[in-house]
Amino acid sequence: MRRKWFFVLIIVFAIVITVVIIMLSNPLRRSVERITADMLELTPIGTSMEDVLKIIEDRDRWEIGFISYEFGFVRDVFPEPRRTVGEKSISVNIGRYGVVIDTIVVDVFWGFNEYSELIDIWVRKVGLRPFLF
Repeated sequence: MRRKWFFVLIIVFAIVITVVIIMLSNPLRRSVERITADMLELTPIGTSMEDVLKIIEDRDRWEIGFISYEFGFVRDVFPEPRRTVGEKSISVNIGRYGVVIDTIVVDVFWGFNEYSELIDIWVRKVGLRPFLF
């Protein structure tokens, strides 16, 4: 009987360790600063809007929120005042994560000047309120 419980505990422990490793290996769980640095490495300041769009389109799971050739994005980070970044912009949802269900959304905003050159990137994590039925 003890061997049976020992075996069950080993299996449960292995499952818990596997889940923790999978959760920790998700790059979306990194800090906003780290994700921003990764995005700047992928799309350095000065990159053309066209090249940023090509990079975005190469990512299977990224979903474009909007592309604006007329307006920059609004950076709204408390306690900083709201401000518009750039003359053109792109918004992309790069993924979601959570413990049991997805409760955090990660968005990236690219702002461009009038010459369509990248001038700033903003990474935003937003918590969702899951509906549990």
